[in-house]
Amino acid sequence: MKVSSLLAYSSVALMGAEAWSFTVWTGANKSGDKRHYFSTIGDKNCYNIDTGITSKGVGSFSFCSMFWSRCSITIHDAIGCNGKILGSATGDAPIKEWQKGQTSSEGSTMKSFRIQGCKELPITGGQLDCNICTDDPK
Repeated sequence: MKVSSLLAYSSVALMGAEAWSFTVWTGANKSGDKRHYFSTIGDKNCYNIDTGITSKGVGSFSFCSMFWSRCSITIHDAIGCNGKILGSATGDAPIKEWQKGQTSSEGSTMKSFRIQGCKELPITGGQLDCNICTDDPK
């Protein structure tokens, strides 16, 4: 591994970052009830959105993926990542952020999301415990 790559990975570990972060709110523009999902190790799976949120409808959301993990997301209108795919984003930018200040009537029906394609850091096995995605609760 190049020294420059090692330094870049080490600085990410020191400054901190989640592999991915997904936050949903019941209201527009990040208002109302909130549920935050995240992984510091790039877990890839299907996640059902809490019924306390889905019963009211998703009004806004924010997805963030760090450059070292390159996680992608698909949003579904049924639990278990079944049904129609309502939207998707790939994590191929330095910090991929996908924010929707107000979902459409169709988007408000989201019930689950799938995270896939996450890469692991070669020097840590993907184990970074940090917080940089903008909507992390502090």
